[in-house]
Amino acid sequence: MRTPIHDVRTFHFASSLISIRGLLAGSFGRWSLLFLLFSAAAVVQTWPLVLHATDSINDSLTGPLPDTYAALWDLSWVKQALVDLRTNPFQTDFLFFPDGENLYLHPLTIVNGVLSIPLQLATDNLFLSWNVLALLFFVFSGLGVYALTYRVTGNHTAAFLAGYIFAFSPFVLMQFTGRWNISTTWHIPLFVLFLFRFLDKGRLREAVAAGILWAVLTYNNPEFALDAAVFLGLFLVYWTVVYLRGGDKERLKGLLHGGAVVAGVWLALSAPLLVPAWADARSGEYHLPGGDEFYSGTLRSFVTPSPLWGSGREPAGFGAEHATIGQVDNTLYLGAVPLILATLAILSVRRTPHRVLFWGAVFITFITLTLGPYLYVGDTERFSVLGISVPLPYQIYDQLPFFGDRRVPARMLPFGVLGLSVLAGVGFDVLISWLRRNYKLLVPVATILIVSLVVAEYWNPPVHVSHLPRPAILEQIGDEPGDFTVLHAPLGRRTGWGFNGSFEGANTSDYWQTIHHKRTFGGFIARTKESTLAWIRKEPGLSYLAFHPEVPPSQDDLNPEVVKDVFRRLRIKYVVLHKLGPHGQALDTPETLNLLDAYLREVVGVTPIASDPSMTVFRNQEVQ
Repeated sequence: MRTPIHDVRTFHFASSLISIRGLLAGSFGRWSLLFLLFSAAAVVQTWPLVLHATDSINDSLTGPLPDTYAALWDLSWVKQALVDLRTNPFQTDFLFFPDGENLYLHPLTIVNGVLSIPLQLATDNLFLSWNVLALLFFVFSGLGVYALTYRVTGNHTAAFLAGYIFAFSPFVLMQFTGRWNISTTWHIPLFVLFLFRFLDKGRLREAVAAGILWAVLTYNNPEFALDAAVFLGLFLVYWTVVYLRGGDKERLKGLLHGGAVVAGVWLALSAPLLVPAWADARSGEYHLPGGDEFYSGTLRSFVTPSPLWGSGREPAGFGAEHATIGQVDNTLYLGAVPLILATLAILSVRRTPHRVLFWGAVFITFITLTLGPYLYVGDTERFSVLGISVPLPYQIYDQLPFFGDRRVPARMLPFGVLGLSVLAGVGFDVLISWLRRNYKLLVPVATILIVSLVVAEYWNPPVHVSHLPRPAILEQIGDEPGDFTVLHAPLGRRTGWGFNGSFEGANTSDYWQTIHHKRTFGGFIARTKESTLAWIRKEPGLSYLAFHPEVPPSQDDLNPEVVKDVFRRLRIKYVVLHKLGPHGQALDTPETLNLLDAYLREVVGVTPIASDPSMTVFRNQEVQ
């Protein structure tokens, strides 16, 4: 007797369901499936980057290109310092030679750099190393919030949705266009997760793990470390109040003990960075600019979709009075669906207060701090009552040591999005639980609809992808043995607030150094001493290449013997005169570049050995 076709299909369908349920029931199978889902989401949200992972990056032509070059240099330098030179990566003279500069106040993202070392060694490809690592970071962010939210809700789909909201928030994807210290967020949910593991289990090893992860945050992005301190304060205050009201002195004692362990471990591990950073910040040699009002969030920015949504690929430009909505640091869209789900969670506060009140406090606290010192509605409309601007709690935050050095309040958003993500997961669980009791057949429909709407709201592809050149002549220079230097012209040095010499020359030197790995004179480091910027005015020849024709040359600039002596003393073996930058941007006018070319030939006496439309490379025969 033959089995009817529909019976066979039913059998196979049932078997498939049993297999899927079995996969989800097992820890390994569940995490494997989640890893694949978040990996697929990362590929889609950064599409078509995966097709160009070996030679390109996701960036923006109107975004922070100097930050992109500096971020690539950070990865390259950490590997060069730790593996090739075996030296302290927080000090360098491979930019700003000969005196070099400390990097304690520079966002070195050393954790990203260390994690990239195996990939750099295995592939010898800086782009591929970062792109693989970046996609994994998105995955880890999603998994971390999934684990955190599942502890709160016990709902797999709610936890996945929360992980997606956090990992692929428009703020993070905008920062991914060049500020990788800010787009890297995977350690935030892990830090929080271990705090809650300690709260649940009372084991000090969980507190130690939280302290370690706080230190990881500190080394990769000190701004996030400050936010973690605020979060820890909220965590301790909230649960202290809960235990005091419940008269649970033992748990209160354990909580405070654990908090001390977290802080102690963090301080011990972070001291090698914190102590010299504090010394540099208070030395008076570094300018620490303000700008917290300019770079604050606005009410409209929370409800304005990202300019990268859909077919958009470029952020908005800079405003004159305040960061424009849609600019890199003012893309703060939260999403309508996550906010609606969070509202549902708040409505359930009486039934499950602790899974709502704490995360609501986190969300409100960080969203409020993101708004900066004064309340702005839009780009320029500072909210006022009777003509008096409304002050916000950030003004208190700004008076605290270390915290007050912050420049961009809007970058506090990730911890706020974490609060929103968990609340959205709770709200989803509330809704689905209600539907399951009253309209069970609608549960799959509602689940698919909500997830689809969140994906649509946060839709990011296609992203802008740039292929950056790796000139063979620079690689050949890098392969040459010997302790010599390479001078990139036009010459410039800059920080996050100002520059000396050629602005575009300063912006691009970091990138060129990642190719030849030799010491060079210009560059972009976020915070530098005033004397470091001023140095290029002092050396004949270099000052000409930095400031001509805006500044008339000195007699020494035009004296071949004096200039050649400078080049010999500084071991300048090659001079690279750039006409175009890595993105094909003109570095100066053709007239200025022709003047610099003639100066190098006639006064410096170097010999051209290679030339193309983007650069001319000169060899100094007096340095071997």
